[in-house]
Amino acid sequence: MVNGELTIECDAVRHRLGAGSGLEVGPGTPHQVFNDSADAAEFLVVSQPPSHDDRELVSTA
Repeated sequence: MVNGELTIECDAVRHRLGAGSGLEVGPGTPHQVFNDSADAAEFLVVSQPPSHDDRELVSTA
């Protein structure tokens, strides 16, 4: 996390992250990112191997 706060859900466990913190998500681990606040959040994603075209859009409606 660069700025703000986010919640990252990994395998149905929620992790609250603030500025200066991070979370390693293992390969193939289902995960989602939420910004539950009214403030903007900035974060970096580093993937190895590259994760191009591996995203799945899930409707929350």
